[in-house]
Amino acid sequence: MFLALALLATLSFLNTSCQEKKIEHPLAANEDVARYMENFEGRGDLTDTGSAPTAPRDAVAEFQLPDDLEIELVLGEPSIVQPIHMSFDQRGRLWVVQYQQYPYPEGLKITSMDNHTRVTFDKQPEAPPAGARGADKISVFEDTNGDGHFDKSFDAITGLNITTSVALGRDRIWVLNPPYLLAFPDSNGDGLPEADPEVHLEGFGMEDTHAVANSLHWGPDGWLYGVQGSTTTSTIRAKNSRPVAFQGQAIWRYHPEKQTFELFAEGGGNNPFYLEFDRKGRIFSGSNGYGRGPYYKQGAYYVKSWGKHGALTNPYAFGHLPNMSLTGENKRFTHAVMMYEADLLPPKYRGMMMALNPLHHYIQLTELEASGSSFENTDTDLLLETGDRWFRPVDIKTGPDGAVYIADWYDSRLSHVDPRDTWHKSSGRIYRIKPKGQPTQSDSFDLTNANFSELATWLQHPNKWYRQQALRQFADRRSPGALPELYALFESENAQHALEALWAIHLSGGFEGDFVEKALQHADPFVQLWSIRLLGDRGSIPTEIFPIFMEVVAESFFPEMISQIASTAKRLPADQALPVLDGLLQLDLDPDDPDIGLLIWWALESKVDKNLPEVLAWWDKPATWQNPVSRKYLAARMMKRLVMDARYDAAWEVLKKSPGRSFDELLVNGFYEGMAGRDLTDIPKKLLAEISLKEELSEPLIMEMRAGDLTRLPDALNWLRDENQPLKKRMELVAILGEMRPANAPPVLFELIRSGNSPGALKQAAIHELKKFDDPNIGKTMASIYPAIRADDYVREAAIRLFSSRSIWAEAFFHEITDTRVIHKTDVPNHLISNFYALQSDSITDQMIKIWPESAPLEPTEINERINHWKEVVAKGSGNALAGKGIFVSSCGACHRMGATGGEVGPDLTGYERTNLDYWLLHTIDPNAAIREGYETMEITLLDGRKITGKLLHDEAGVKYIVPPMGGKGEHVPDDDIRDIQVSKKSTMPERIFDKLSEKDVRDLLAFILNS
Repeated sequence: MFLALALLATLSFLNTSCQEKKIEHPLAANEDVARYMENFEGRGDLTDTGSAPTAPRDAVAEFQLPDDLEIELVLGEPSIVQPIHMSFDQRGRLWVVQYQQYPYPEGLKITSMDNHTRVTFDKQPEAPPAGARGADKISVFEDTNGDGHFDKSFDAITGLNITTSVALGRDRIWVLNPPYLLAFPDSNGDGLPEADPEVHLEGFGMEDTHAVANSLHWGPDGWLYGVQGSTTTSTIRAKNSRPVAFQGQAIWRYHPEKQTFELFAEGGGNNPFYLEFDRKGRIFSGSNGYGRGPYYKQGAYYVKSWGKHGALTNPYAFGHLPNMSLTGENKRFTHAVMMYEADLLPPKYRGMMMALNPLHHYIQLTELEASGSSFENTDTDLLLETGDRWFRPVDIKTGPDGAVYIADWYDSRLSHVDPRDTWHKSSGRIYRIKPKGQPTQSDSFDLTNANFSELATWLQHPNKWYRQQALRQFADRRSPGALPELYALFESENAQHALEALWAIHLSGGFEGDFVEKALQHADPFVQLWSIRLLGDRGSIPTEIFPIFMEVVAESFFPEMISQIASTAKRLPADQALPVLDGLLQLDLDPDDPDIGLLIWWALESKVDKNLPEVLAWWDKPATWQNPVSRKYLAARMMKRLVMDARYDAAWEVLKKSPGRSFDELLVNGFYEGMAGRDLTDIPKKLLAEISLKEELSEPLIMEMRAGDLTRLPDALNWLRDENQPLKKRMELVAILGEMRPANAPPVLFELIRSGNSPGALKQAAIHELKKFDDPNIGKTMASIYPAIRADDYVREAAIRLFSSRSIWAEAFFHEITDTRVIHKTDVPNHLISNFYALQSDSITDQMIKIWPESAPLEPTEINERINHWKEVVAKGSGNALAGKGIFVSSCGACHRMGATGGEVGPDLTGYERTNLDYWLLHTIDPNAAIREGYETMEITLLDGRKITGKLLHDEAGVKYIVPPMGGKGEHVPDDDIRDIQVSKKSTMPERIFDKLSEKDVRDLLAFILNS
């Protein structure tokens, strides 16, 4: 007995000891984070422990280039490690930011981490020199003898802590060190700071250090531009600006003299980490997705992955501009794109876009062709490729010599989504591409010593790099003494020289008075475009200039210039902006232009809050309605904007101004879009009456019900039962019942579902609205009538979605499967089984695993066993790619696209790393390992306990629109009704795809994927 008690005591002690054993991590602020980091399964291109780096000069030998080019090593480890950004200064010295502190800042602890490895820290790091010293540094390399080799170097700044880029100007070294933009004084330009830095901006987000603020670059307008990545949130504070809060990716700019900050454009690029100005001052960045990203327009909004990256700052944007279209292989991703605009490489490369693809280890050449006010991209040849999987090009620049310089991170790992710091951290290279046989040499120069005449000559250099450096010198000096030389250059018949002169004149303080008139009336549309933009940056146009400005608007024909006029109108006061928009609508605008329509809308919308009477009067003019752009972009959006903002009297006024039936329909649609997900009871009767009139409704019942008149409810229910009423109006009434949720509505909705005469669409609508009623009996009733409706696939799936939206309804459904066995488990398709997991109920999950054991999440050990098994299967023999195409179509093609084959529910697989068997096995066997941005499923819990799962399509003014990922009716969800929202960790794609295939099928499928 004593021995038994002693044994029990020992076991109890051991159990307690095990329970008390803590998991620790040097970066974790608590045990939960430590455990999460320890157990996290990385996704994407992770560290390949089975491969080793190739020596720098040996790696060069593996590059393949066109016959007329050659590549050489410029710098390599140990001189540089993890280069993230490079630039050349006014003396031709190469500045390199070495991002050695990445991925975690020194001196901070992680308090939380999500499934994208976004983190929160225990504090904000202090700006240098206070706070912890990090491992990042900025190094300078110099060619002292002109032989093209950097034989001298020094570290300009060390001890930096998450630093992504550097720029020189205004006697300062500007360093982007999130959360700060720092300026180190350097009055003599030797590259060594003379004192501690001054903080110019504060508040850049740090949740994701591969998406932090990056890519400092001077614009031709004298602003310092930068980029913000996708998975960070920022609230930027500058001395003379109100705080600017935004989520996710953006192009931003800072005026160093005025000390003001603003967003230039928002969204786009997926996770932008590059910035390029072409010779006309256009802005590009690249994309972490499939294309080359947008051509960024001032004040514009671009696409984002809304669920992951957050909403736009403007809830009334009502749309976004597209990325440039691309004809090519669409292989992701080309995060950095440079326009080659120099004269060293052969002519066929000049004007080409050079796009880095670190995932596939090559550099793509892309042609740009005008498409209205934007561009279409067409891939041509590869500039460079290699079989070395460690080649990770991250930055590309044209040097003073006209050669192309490539910064190579050089690592087997590329993915950020792994909390383990397994980065190589002892390698990095910079290469130079030049004409084959071209001697390697560099000229000695120092633009800081150039006089104004010499700088004006540099503005005419065929290499854009010199022109940009000369512009920076004019901006640094800002001297009226430069103007005579520049005014003379402006008279040049060479349009590019005139444009460079315009920029320099502006930077020297000469864009004033008569010269502004001359610039506005210049023969070159880009000189006009930039004159318009520079005027708009001032916030208003001088009274004496405005008539000339309007003449320019009236004579505009160049699409890019028209798009800039619209962008500028957004920045002007209403008494100037609205006449400008009038002028634009009198032009022969192309309603299919990719940018112009929405740019005009954003300019108009921006005046509603402070100038509503003027905006309403603007709709009095016939031209406002007659232009096709107004029909396509303005009318419905204006109604939606007014209704969402509860400006009902204004909405009524716009309705009264409608010129005819075609616009009536647009305005009514805008009204209903604006009211989606909102309470209808406060709408004035005169507005409802006008809507009813525009809809030409003979029966006012729908309008009265929308207004919340419950006295009409009995009539509405009877009217709903009447099969002679139009289907469209019966469906409208069903939707109204879902919004109002009267207690006596569910029985009538069930009548519609039971009735053999009800159309399938009406049954689906009734089931969808029943989800909104918090009534436990709905699940039981639906389960009892389910056998009668299951023959219609769409109605059946609507019912299953209802069961999966509340735990108590799911219990009723499972009872009919397991106990009464009236419902068969095969009725539930794979893509809907996962909805029940989203209920996050242990009881539901246990029952699911009993019913659908194949749906149980695979354990890590089982995933590894399956991967090893299928690797052995593939090794047994070769597959037939042609047969594999058929298997792809039947097993994968409903959701995924490969080349010209397949659907678009899931990511296009064409651009993925197609030669990596391990990658494809992992992500096919474990689809939850990495859910591609833009394809995440949101899990929303409402205040009444209902669950909604789906893709966040848009998020406008406090209302989210959620669409089921595999089809089904979308739903508007007000933020006020949401208890919790999170990104699902489960992919829509089911596990165990291979279980339904033979070994031969799997070999054939993988042969198609890897070799097609």
